[in-house]
Amino acid sequence: MGLVEPAPHLSAEAREFLRDYRVVGAGLDLADAEAVGAARRGSLAGWVAHNEGLPGPWISRASSVAGVPVVAFATDEHVLDADGVIVHLHGGAFVLGSPTASAALAVGVAQRTGLPVVSVDYRLAPEHPCPAATTDIVSVCRGLSESRSVAAIFGESAGANLSLAAAVALRDGGETLPVRLGLLSPWVDMTCSGDTYRSLVSADPVLGPLDPPAFAAAYTGADPSDPRASPLFADLTTLPPSLIQTGSREILLSDSCRLEGALRRAGVEVALHVWDGLWHGWQLQYRVPEACRALDDLAAFLAG
Repeated sequence: MGLVEPAPHLSAEAREFLRDYRVVGAGLDLADAEAVGAARRGSLAGWVAHNEGLPGPWISRASSVAGVPVVAFATDEHVLDADGVIVHLHGGAFVLGSPTASAALAVGVAQRTGLPVVSVDYRLAPEHPCPAATTDIVSVCRGLSESRSVAAIFGESAGANLSLAAAVALRDGGETLPVRLGLLSPWVDMTCSGDTYRSLVSADPVLGPLDPPAFAAAYTGADPSDPRASPLFADLTTLPPSLIQTGSREILLSDSCRLEGALRRAGVEVALHVWDGLWHGWQLQYRVPEACRALDDLAAFLAG
């Protein structure tokens, strides 16, 4: 089944992206370590080339926090060490991705908020299944909080899952919580039971051609409903105010809608913004006007 036609109201840049997009990760054998490594290298090379055109002033600095590798992004050297900091968690279905690959989001938020963004290079599945990534992120947040204020945590897709899971783990451990959470196209149900996993397959150019249950199994192991892996099913009480952004044409739309309901029932202040006609992870495409507007909204919330 071919993809449905783009929504007619989208910008010319968005329509051009949809015309030229090529799926990454389709048919990947997650049990083949060499294939996974090759997919990571190929994906990274593509993102590095993409990010060469990032506009505006920005710099990056690789280091580590609590023994976990991170990359900090800011508008200039002085800002890198500011007292306030935002933590970013990249996407990639728990198997792919890196801070460098998702630099467009970290840079976009750093430029709009004036704060440094520390992106965590957490351990990836299938070599390091749940909860390894969350453990890394909690260590980074704890380390940062010893001398700085963590204003927010945000992430896209798998990174949004980990943003929520890390907040739950920080709360349960009696640690300092971030002030706000930004959840972009969150993948928070590893059982993949939401209706739009099926109903929007032909509308989602990014995730529709993939096999989400296979990536979920590589991350979760035997129990995809474990709240540590599927924070949709966790105790969400007393978490920070949260913003959810999702596109109306992505299979994870139902995850966003269900998460918004779960957060409200838990008494958490939450806003759900559904962007009509947009696809999974559109915020990474900085040449697309809809991505710029979404980052404007996100940054205003995170810095609020």
